[in-house]
Amino acid sequence: MKLTSGLIGAEVKGPIGWLIWDNPTKLNALSPGMYEDALSVIADYAADPAVKVVVMRGAGRKAFISGADIKSFETTRANAETTRLARERSAELRRKLLDLEKPLIAMIYGYCLGGGLGMALNADLRFASSDAQFGIPAAVRGAAYGLDGLKQLVDLVGPSVAKDIMFSARRLQSDEALRIGLINRVVDAEELEDVTITYAQTLAANAPLSIRASKFFIDQLGLERSQRDEARMDAMQQEAANSEDFKEATRSFIEKRKPVFHGR
Repeated sequence: MKLTSGLIGAEVKGPIGWLIWDNPTKLNALSPGMYEDALSVIADYAADPAVKVVVMRGAGRKAFISGADIKSFETTRANAETTRLARERSAELRRKLLDLEKPLIAMIYGYCLGGGLGMALNADLRFASSDAQFGIPAAVRGAAYGLDGLKQLVDLVGPSVAKDIMFSARRLQSDEALRIGLINRVVDAEELEDVTITYAQTLAANAPLSIRASKFFIDQLGLERSQRDEARMDAMQQEAANSEDFKEATRSFIEKRKPVFHGR
């Protein structure tokens, strides 16, 4: 992969591919060039069979992503055309993250605000440190938050809670975020990385075809029945049923050992 911004890190450790928002002087704020580099990283991980799980995080422990780099708006949103292009890049990355067939985990330290929370919503799971803070400050920025991001928020926490978050622009502590379903797990900051890695390794050891099918099927359930890709779901079920992994699961059960899956 070719990274040019200097603000995105990528590292593969065993079966885990790491996407790192690396803009610490601005609390990892989303700045020009980051979207393009993140797209490159995700494309590389999607194509690499050795990467079973992707984890995204912010550099350091002060922030996951603190929001958009407002100072960059003078160039990235100077007029209607540059604003349109910026929104298209953001939308493209959202689609690629959501369409990733592998599990995507957001590991969240510190601030997760505005566009940072929007980015975390693109993950399948969100693990956060006990000192993490969440919020969307659109109401104090005079901005109308994007429809796609709002739908993701509403799907997680429901319309009434989403309105509270958007109307008040207040910051939620991690315990409240867990209670309302915004995040999946709260862990002490000193333990968060180890817990996330252990969980990711658990997923990496499971059957890839099964996980891929579950992710796609669950996402399809959010659509009207007429919009669902029934043919693809049927094909994925057949692929899993005919796979070597299915046979390996049966053999390992009979032989009383852990299965070894290969995604085929």
